[in-house]
Amino acid sequence: MLIKLYVTISDVAEVAKLYNKVRIWRATSVNGTYAQITTAATRIQINPGISTYTYYDESGEATYWYKTDFWNETTDDSSELSDPVLGDDAEVLTGIMTVEELKSIFLTGVDLTDDAGNPYPDIMFEFGIRAAIAWAETVLDLDLRPTTRTERYPYDRDQWKNAWGYLQLDKYPCLDWDTTVHYVKMFWPSSDEAFEFPSDWVRLEKGAGQINLIPTSASIGGALLVGGAILPTLLNRYGMLPRTIEVKYGSGFAAGAIPYNIRHLVGMKACFPVLNTAGDLIAGAGIASFSLSVDGLSQSVNTTSSATNSGYGARILQYEKEIKSQIPEIKKFYKNVGLAMG
Repeated sequence: MLIKLYVTISDVAEVAKLYNKVRIWRATSVNGTYAQITTAATRIQINPGISTYTYYDESGEATYWYKTDFWNETTDDSSELSDPVLGDDAEVLTGIMTVEELKSIFLTGVDLTDDAGNPYPDIMFEFGIRAAIAWAETVLDLDLRPTTRTERYPYDRDQWKNAWGYLQLDKYPCLDWDTTVHYVKMFWPSSDEAFEFPSDWVRLEKGAGQINLIPTSASIGGALLVGGAILPTLLNRYGMLPRTIEVKYGSGFAAGAIPYNIRHLVGMKACFPVLNTAGDLIAGAGIASFSLSVDGLSQSVNTTSSATNSGYGARILQYEKEIKSQIPEIKKFYKNVGLAMG
């Protein structure tokens, strides 16, 4: 997995007087043993004029922890290791919204530089996108990213005997059923003993998040035998038992399969922190107008910015209006799915 790390040096000019490289160290747990993963070719060169650097760990995992130190390759002097941090999964934005898409589609015409003319760092845009994805997943009650879930459901005799083992999953749409990862198991409530239904019984309606268990002619007798007393007892004696059925499944959208209306929603929401910052810097934070006068000639510049209003407030209001109108339509399409038992 590709993991992206940001290294920020607070006083880079002073650090550069003592060290000329940044080294990256990695461990599989926060308190584990950290080993250096940078080499002579990949150690980060410290530039006195640049405070933020990016490093990609191509063999990383989202659960790995990282530390950094400064190193002088001539004297072999080094600083203490930094506090541990988790890296960013660089692939999480793939198929939803990239930084370039955000800039080109939703921020066209916006000055994306600070007062010194330096471009805003990518971390600023990536944070807005990640925050927008998390917000959209909450508001829409959808997993946008592929997510593996393990959940328990009650056994209901009417649903199982009369509706072919019907289950309504909590999260949908769902991903394709992976027969090596996903499963439906039946537990006796007071025991860890479980019977796993054959994968070829499972019929999943991905859009509706609904499962039916339809025995195949070759496996139904064997399933009853393997299940011992659990399955026949449940099917014939009890009307309802809590937390008896465990399902492991994948929810969300496959990478690159996010619908355009949801991507549009995420893109608009991701703009807000950028537009607020850019709006403040049009003429200076809280400055609505300024004038210049040289040798009798004067020039005045007025903006929509003020102490309480961003310079790009009109665009923010327009995006807020569109977001408000689109949320009910998207939720109606994806969450009001009709029964798919047929």
